[in-house]
Amino acid sequence: MTKERLQPVQDGGEWQPRDPESATRWKQISSEGGFPDPLLELIAARFRLLGEPLRLKLLAALTGGERSVGELVALTGASQPNVSKHLAALMQGGLVKRRKVGTSIYYTLADPSVLTLCDIVCAGVQERFTTLAQTLQLGSAMALEDLPPVEESEISGSGPRQ
Repeated sequence: MTKERLQPVQDGGEWQPRDPESATRWKQISSEGGFPDPLLELIAARFRLLGEPLRLKLLAALTGGERSVGELVALTGASQPNVSKHLAALMQGGLVKRRKVGTSIYYTLADPSVLTLCDIVCAGVQERFTTLAQTLQLGSAMALEDLPPVEESEISGSGPRQ
């Protein structure tokens, strides 16, 4: 989510969606006794779908509209079997839908709300790295691609224990 669709919170430290109702749904339901386990499983499954970089690439490619499998292979640089496997998972999860024309299959986004989620996560990552750069006194002009790579263990917290 871009900062145009976000606004600073009163304390100035974090960003939230401009629609306050959507920002409070999670808090309201969890404060009213929590979510039922089956709903939490569905939410977790949606997040697991988005936990694969190639699937995120595919979703990003589909933001421009319907694309064939061949186009998606060319755009992502992945093999056709790999692209097809991930498209099947995204389709089963309800994030994309497909249309067959002759021997070609075309995919499009089925749930555009996933783009809002990706926007929010991207804004959070960008804010984190901006804060990190400022903390390290590197200045805000530093681009995201100029930062050192983040190790998998830093993201998942599964690094070696000291």
